[in-house]
Amino acid sequence: MIGNGGEEMTAREFISASGLTATREDFTRWVADFREEMARGLAGESSSLRMIPTYLSAEALPRRGEPVIVLDAGGTNLRVALMEFGSDGRPRESWFQTVPMLGTQGKLTAEEFYDALAKLVAPVAERSRHIGFCFSFPCEILPNLDGKVLHLDKELETEGMEGTVLGDGLRAALARLGLPHRHRVVVINDTVAAMLGAMAQRVGGPGAYMGFILGTGTNLCASFPNGHIAKVPALGEKPGSTIVNLESGGFDKLARTGIDLAFDATTANPGSQVLEKLISGAYQGPMILAYLRAAARAGAFTAPGSEAAARLEGLTARDVSQFLQDHRDPGALGELARQPEDREAVLTILDAFFRRAARLTAATLCAVLAATGQAGDPDKPVNIAAEGTTFYRCHSLREHLLRDMEELGARELGLYCRFVQGENPNLTGSALAALAEV
Repeated sequence: MIGNGGEEMTAREFISASGLTATREDFTRWVADFREEMARGLAGESSSLRMIPTYLSAEALPRRGEPVIVLDAGGTNLRVALMEFGSDGRPRESWFQTVPMLGTQGKLTAEEFYDALAKLVAPVAERSRHIGFCFSFPCEILPNLDGKVLHLDKELETEGMEGTVLGDGLRAALARLGLPHRHRVVVINDTVAAMLGAMAQRVGGPGAYMGFILGTGTNLCASFPNGHIAKVPALGEKPGSTIVNLESGGFDKLARTGIDLAFDATTANPGSQVLEKLISGAYQGPMILAYLRAAARAGAFTAPGSEAAARLEGLTARDVSQFLQDHRDPGALGELARQPEDREAVLTILDAFFRRAARLTAATLCAVLAATGQAGDPDKPVNIAAEGTTFYRCHSLREHLLRDMEELGARELGLYCRFVQGENPNLTGSALAALAEV
């Protein structure tokens, strides 16, 4: 228990007492535990990593001149495009439209959802037999590369979508409109799209690719040797490799602090998405606020600073970034950090928080790099296709992560990588996936 009957402690003493630390020993343990969870997930055993095969092989994806219809369904917008791979193998848009995501403007039944989707596809329905669908909601990928909807997040107002198959629903709706409806639909999620989008645009250099999302949430995907994917016997018997969506935010083999656990109990899904809650943008502000309030109770701030911490009603990742860019900013943390000693204490606690988040992230990345066996050549580092505002805008976390990947990943473990970013990866990645052959 932190908070000791009026005795004061420094910010560094609070960090040590609370357990907000991440040592090299922690890093080594996290890498080993993450690799074990990956192996269990690939074997079909109980695991906090779902390890969902996409049935796509990065090595076998063709680039042809045939146009591709692309759909990108996110939480806010739905994008529809017609794309074509040029003679240089790079995709280009020839038609594009953006509308609010279906279900954000009023409640829709499953049939209404698919009818609305078909009307958006209608202008280009005759232009291609292939549809690539980036669907950023929980979805089970089927062996024919279509996707079965598991559930839609609560901000979308839909009824009856769960259990429907995206390609089946869209083809039936196109038929009701009297349009061509024999399209082949290939479904991927945004993490796989990030990886394939960078591949399609040849971002980076020679070397394999993997996908990495660190924004509101977090996830990873990478190619694993088929022989390692025992949960799908048909894959295990094939040569080559398959892209696997880890659903890495669910990793839970972590010894959390009392503050972590108390915060988790206040969330909508206690006990799940453990890694995601420790590193991603959606939880960053509220969890940092929990640590700052605990530090105030422990006496790490002056009396005015402690009172300001108690008055703070909420904190967002944006508030934290704003403060780190300008320590005298009058935003959410400004009053707490008014005194120089309080400002220094806040910065010390924030640095410890982001050090831990970065080291956790580095451990998961290194575990994947090691397990796939693709990162051992310094002349061909793995291209990590990275997307997400937390990765690109949370500079403190990013700096610590880059340092850990160099010092712990490359120098100590011999794992070589570089971070790359594609342009409109959801569209380009989906276009590439649409041409896949089963």
